[in-house]
Amino acid sequence: MALPSSGQITINQIHVEAGGGSGSQAALNDADIRAMIGKGSTAQNAFNEYYGVSAAAPTGTYKGRTSTTGNGFPSGFVTLSSGTKIVVVTLQLAGPNNTYVTLGGTNMTQACKVDTVSPNSGIWQAQPTSAVYYLVTSTSGSTYVTGNGGSGRSVAHIWEITGYNSSTPTATATAQNTNTSSYSKTISLSTQYNGITIGSGVTEDTNPAGSVTVSNSDSLQQIDLEGATNHYSWRDQGTSLGTTSYNCNQNNPASNIVSGSTIQQLAAAHWK
Repeated sequence: MALPSSGQITINQIHVEAGGGSGSQAALNDADIRAMIGKGSTAQNAFNEYYGVSAAAPTGTYKGRTSTTGNGFPSGFVTLSSGTKIVVVTLQLAGPNNTYVTLGGTNMTQACKVDTVSPNSGIWQAQPTSAVYYLVTSTSGSTYVTGNGGSGRSVAHIWEITGYNSSTPTATATAQNTNTSSYSKTISLSTQYNGITIGSGVTEDTNPAGSVTVSNSDSLQQIDLEGATNHYSWRDQGTSLGTTSYNCNQNNPASNIVSGSTIQQLAAAHWK
């Protein structure tokens, strides 16, 4: 359970959250207490830095992907683990018009989405979609994922998050590359200490296939479809407190759409 987000906060409350016994001796410089906000030994810290802090350290597990090279949503089955968890679905769709995703017949919550293209930007004008959806569920076993949107070459990547403090993302962000001379784009969002970020990206095809990189990620899943687009999803687990930036680099683009052009549609959500 997280510490209070405002008002009075005591060293005993902080110590208990860190795993200590209530009423036992503690100080702000104790290693277990400092670890909750990522502070080093003897580093200056204050009581107000512990507002809303939790000792929880969520973990994310990749469960697989569904895909299609035809029109429509990349519907398919994913095998979910037992127990209560947050299921996160990241979308990388060719084309816009996505408004919903369902998991086992239950509507998921949209955390963030980008599906617009700046006019006259020089990038591919097909309005690819990048989005993050989530749902707290105890559903397990083979489960159907479906939704709307997509007009060919579309992918959904599925993750599970356990050990979380709150099912609602603490931060979300979207970003878009409209610079035809650059093959990378950075997306930044506010992260909690020991939190987890799940991100989504769609870009022009890479050469060789599967050569997208994402800085600060510790797990990257990607697939190139029909020599035209790369669809990827990443995880950053055990994040630092502050702003974390993820540079999504489309290494050596194939330039199959317009010579010298690039697509980067990015969306990311963070949990603690």
